[in-house]
Amino acid sequence: MDHFMNIYRTQAAEYHRMIEFEDVDGNLKECVQSLLPSEASRVLDIGSGTGRLPLLLNSAGMEVVGLDLHWAMLQENLRQRAQCDGSWALVQGDSQTLPIRDGYFDVVTAGWVLGHSCAWYTNWMAQLKLVLHEMHRVAGCSAVLIILETLTTGSDVPMPPTDELAEFYLWLENKWGFVKREIRTDYSFGNVKEAKTNMDFFFGEELTSKITERDWCRVPECTGVWSKMT
Repeated sequence: MDHFMNIYRTQAAEYHRMIEFEDVDGNLKECVQSLLPSEASRVLDIGSGTGRLPLLLNSAGMEVVGLDLHWAMLQENLRQRAQCDGSWALVQGDSQTLPIRDGYFDVVTAGWVLGHSCAWYTNWMAQLKLVLHEMHRVAGCSAVLIILETLTTGSDVPMPPTDELAEFYLWLENKWGFVKREIRTDYSFGNVKEAKTNMDFFFGEELTSKITERDWCRVPECTGVWSKMT
């Protein structure tokens, strides 16, 4: 089984514990909110995971629906929703066949989910074409689509970590008309040991060795935010 797929199926709590240390400067929340249409009231979060984006939007007074394929991630998402007294809906479903009627949402997000297809499928363009068509289908007139993906963890320089992701990002821009923004979403830990403990299971020895060598409590991370209006 793929390393990340296994984490999403079996280590949802550990995954959320790690991302609680992410985006120490609040750049992600500021960027996403700046892209929302002024009258947006309905948001679909595809690949919602443990609730990273619903948690950011929880106080915005909008109807938010989080959709994910993995039951373990939805269970942790439910726990996070209860802890913050949130009210977003949760649905288990496949991003290629969304169980949603046409044109319902003002905002459709997909955070750190589509890029995995580049490693999971040799025909990733065909797979992601289905998802992107579905995102467009459920988005209403003048809605915004937002895709978030990694531009490396453990580096100050934003760049796709693999050739396949580089191709995917250019495909989003050149084929689908998405516009990219680059932001910092650094992790901040109390000490080096805490950084290694929380990041090793996901990123592995290459990053944890760098954390040790550079004595990092703050681990640099760059994130790409791609958006377009329908």
